[in-house]
Amino acid sequence: MLDDIRSAFSFLTILPVGAPAGRKPGWSFAWFPLVGLFVGAALVGLARISPFDRDLSAFVILLAWVILTGGLHLDGFGDCCDGLLASVAPKERRRIMRDPRAGVWAAAGLSLLLFGKWLAIRAVPIEMMILSPVLGRWAMVWSATYFPYAGGEELGARFRQGLGWQQVFIASATVLILVTQMEIVVLWLLIFGFTVLFGRWAARRLGGGISGDVCGAICELSELLCLLALAVIHG
Repeated sequence: MLDDIRSAFSFLTILPVGAPAGRKPGWSFAWFPLVGLFVGAALVGLARISPFDRDLSAFVILLAWVILTGGLHLDGFGDCCDGLLASVAPKERRRIMRDPRAGVWAAAGLSLLLFGKWLAIRAVPIEMMILSPVLGRWAMVWSATYFPYAGGEELGARFRQGLGWQQVFIASATVLILVTQMEIVVLWLLIFGFTVLFGRWAARRLGGGISGDVCGAICELSELLCLLALAVIHG
């Protein structure tokens, strides 16, 4: 278990914990929400000690968020913007998403995403921010397990090895405890509904399955949706 937790932190953050050898990467998915809890707690702690006003503090929090996670899912979101929104055949969309170059859709999408997060962070109560990275990473676990693999991406296929419903159960239990304690279970249902709808749309666009980039995009969009919902409920 500890090796799987270390693997999750190694994959999802820049922390130098090292990935244990000989482990199936999919086993670590069970602990993705735990990594999100750590990221959220770090952001809340940073917000509490920030000497800046609300606007500048929101920028510092967002900057730390991107740095701590290595911008991993931002890359997937940008690739999805270029590929999923292209008016071409599914096979060509998958090729576009593998292209390391960023197009206009990626630049526009990333700008809007980060600007939206900054605005939402300004409006969300500090202690509630912890939910966003937790639910975003839970959405990755659910989508990677529920939707078939689109193919053509060796890295995404490798990270699914060992992934099953046992990991979904453990990840979901972690999230359920948190949202129940914070009395906001409806937010979990909102993210679940979004994950299913977006995943189905992306799978159709890619010819019947999703890729690792789609999982990254689901994480980023779930985080933004969570922040916006919290801003409406508690802002």
